[in-house]
Amino acid sequence: MKVKMNGRTYDTLKAERIATYDTGLPRMDLDYIREGLYRQDGVLFLAGESGARGRYAKNEETGGKIGGEGGYIISMQEAREWIELTQGENAATANLLLDGFAII
Repeated sequence: MKVKMNGRTYDTLKAERIATYDTGLPRMDLDYIREGLYRQDGVLFLAGESGARGRYAKNEETGGKIGGEGGYIISMQEAREWIELTQGENAATANLLLDGFAII
């Protein structure tokens, strides 16, 4: 997925993937969310898709919300908070990757 933020294009296929999160709900569910934490050129960002009640929802032309996709640039602190909220027992590994340590 390519996402344009702050005048730059970030590409999840070229960026380093640090962690992913999926609610496990079907895509048509209003609360569905699938996203990943990425680093590209030293910039941390979240990119993903969600249902109508998620962070990536879009405004419908006729009113209301629909599911959508997009991305957000985040700080190191926000990345750590996202990891703690979404990664469960994988949080330690994700934090090591966030700090730049490779897991082999």
